[in-house]
Amino acid sequence: MNQNNPPIISRRLSPNINKIVSQFPEEVQEFFLEMISAERSPQTIANYAYDFSLFFDFLASKNKTLYQIEPMIIKRFFRHIENGYERSVYVLIKRTDHRTGSQIEEWIERKHFRENSHSGKQRKRASLRSLFRFLVKNHILERDPMEEYEDATLRSRTKQKVPVFLTKDEALRLVQAVHTYHSKKRRNSWLEARDLAIILLLLNTGMRVSELINLNINSIQTDGSLYRVIIIGKGGKERMLKLNNKAVQSLQEYLEVRPTPTHLNHQNALFLNKNFGRISRKAISEIIKKYVREANLPPKASSISPHKLRHTLATLLLSNGENLRVVQEILGHSSIQTTQIYTHVINTEKDQALDRLEQMI
Repeated sequence: MNQNNPPIISRRLSPNINKIVSQFPEEVQEFFLEMISAERSPQTIANYAYDFSLFFDFLASKNKTLYQIEPMIIKRFFRHIENGYERSVYVLIKRTDHRTGSQIEEWIERKHFRENSHSGKQRKRASLRSLFRFLVKNHILERDPMEEYEDATLRSRTKQKVPVFLTKDEALRLVQAVHTYHSKKRRNSWLEARDLAIILLLLNTGMRVSELINLNINSIQTDGSLYRVIIIGKGGKERMLKLNNKAVQSLQEYLEVRPTPTHLNHQNALFLNKNFGRISRKAISEIIKKYVREANLPPKASSISPHKLRHTLATLLLSNGENLRVVQEILGHSSIQTTQIYTHVINTEKDQALDRLEQMI
């Protein structure tokens, strides 16, 4: 592995993503610079980088260039990753040279297997669709091979899945699990206050994980006893949501014991990890899994992830008779069609209620 630093495509990209993007053709690198100019979120840009890395690795294995892409090549690519794939991630590690005692930085390539879910397939198609539209629009390619591929491909029949969510009782058990888990510890920890604030904030606002980890201290706005959180959503869209009393109390208790960040770049981060840097998506997922186990939730609920707490808020709001348009604004959906999926949940609950009635009359 080359120990030198990779070319910097943009200082707004993480070193890992910079390294991936630097291996793409220059024309594709321009696509990423356009996304940065359009202020796409770091997570969105990272997703594109991972998707393109798979595609261009496949092209290289077939000795094909960007200008030689045909619909059949795209078809073979999607068949190649149909049942899963290996994804490469580059990690910069530091080690000591035993001969000189000096510190050496080295890039390590780590591979891990990923399942190719239905949503993952859709995202990869959308990623390539955006790329080829950009290349045609900028006269780099004369025609769009992705468009030709999709015209010739049979549309797969998909069922719209009902979102998995927690009932009100299960949500309360998840919150209580934070206290029961830490009551077993011999010493108090600021992590209990942090985790409780995270769970209550997710349940109170339904914000996405990417929105939660990007919160800063000044994202919380106060007006007397009124607390609101400013959330920067997809496409840089901003929304402001009121916090309920339980979320406010947990947030106040966390801020009282929040450690001083050790990283200069993370001074303003609202939620910190164990090393006092900004918390990551993976850490949030691990936190939720830990308390789901502690709460001993039923099988359906045991698969709860941070995003499913978003489903929980939407379902509870609609079950309580709230307006669909209001729920759309709370969740930050650009289209009300996205919000309407939760009406299927309410209808399912109605069906189950009528089924139970059969046992009574």
